[in-house]
Amino acid sequence: AGSSFTSTRGFERLNANMKPYLLHIHDRPLTMVKFNYDGDFFLTCGKDGDCCLMRADDCTRVGTYHPVGDKAGAVFAIDVTMDSKYVVTATADGKLIFYTFEGEQVHSLNHGGILKYVEFNQRPGEQNMVVTCNDKFKSSAELVPNRIMVWQFQPPKKLLSIDNDLPMKATKVKWGPFDETLVSIFEEGYIIIWDAVKGTKIHQMDAHKGPVTGLNFTEDRMLMISCSKDMSAKLWSMDEEYTMVKSFETDRPLNDAAISPLYNAEKDPKYHILMGGGQDAKDVTTTAGSSGKFETILWNMVFGEEIGSVKGHFGPMNTLAWRRDGKGFVTGGEDGYVRVHNWDKDYFTSKKFE
Repeated sequence: AGSSFTSTRGFERLNANMKPYLLHIHDRPLTMVKFNYDGDFFLTCGKDGDCCLMRADDCTRVGTYHPVGDKAGAVFAIDVTMDSKYVVTATADGKLIFYTFEGEQVHSLNHGGILKYVEFNQRPGEQNMVVTCNDKFKSSAELVPNRIMVWQFQPPKKLLSIDNDLPMKATKVKWGPFDETLVSIFEEGYIIIWDAVKGTKIHQMDAHKGPVTGLNFTEDRMLMISCSKDMSAKLWSMDEEYTMVKSFETDRPLNDAAISPLYNAEKDPKYHILMGGGQDAKDVTTTAGSSGKFETILWNMVFGEEIGSVKGHFGPMNTLAWRRDGKGFVTGGEDGYVRVHNWDKDYFTSKKFE
């Protein structure tokens, strides 16, 4: 299954023959792919409850993370510390599970609700907190409301819970710059910034016309990209004003977008954004074969135009991650496949990709 990269810039079509690795390591849709800080491993998790640790260079599976006892339900998010010592997963049955990188379970926190996201704080050497968000869940015992929470990892303890001020359920929440803020996205099209210590609302952006599906940052977290089912992606500066820098209008509902790590490289920076998504799985059967738009698309963030696309999954692309050196990317789809792409030499030498 050779994947071709089709350039849309210029009149001639450049077909670079990028051969991807196709990894069938999950039986259900992927929810997240994530590289560790060094970039030599990546982690994948999906709705089948599996969390896989993969080698980045030859895509072999090193192992899987399993909780003690029953197999986990759907795993919605996974994160790893910068020193690659600990891994945390967020599961649909409301458990926050911490592992060593080697796969031993350290803690299992009974969080409550349907956990949708988890992320370690960003201070190197002091990553002892995670931020989470959960959907409300009514069990026989209690009603767990929609919440955004901050937990301490060792020893485990609750540091912050935002529930009464939360207008609706957050789908993802991440740490802002310097761990001072929390950035949350909502299906109503809002992005809300919270104070990470007090839990007060700092700023609310009416960002998109449809559900916000993804947010990612640059390395220093001062530039953020958000994407939405309204077919647009937007670039935001994360200073005091939270201004929108640029908006990119595409032709498909987007599920994830990410900024190239080479955007601030000293030599030959790549001002590129990868995004992808496609028609929702439930709408696919009602349209013609090739119009699902499941490719991954590459855009120039300065000129705001599409540079090209990479053939993708057999269903919507749910999640993507750049390699840490910017030399390729990994995507996870609704079809349960993980595709690992490495850019051809043309990406670094051809004028089209500047």
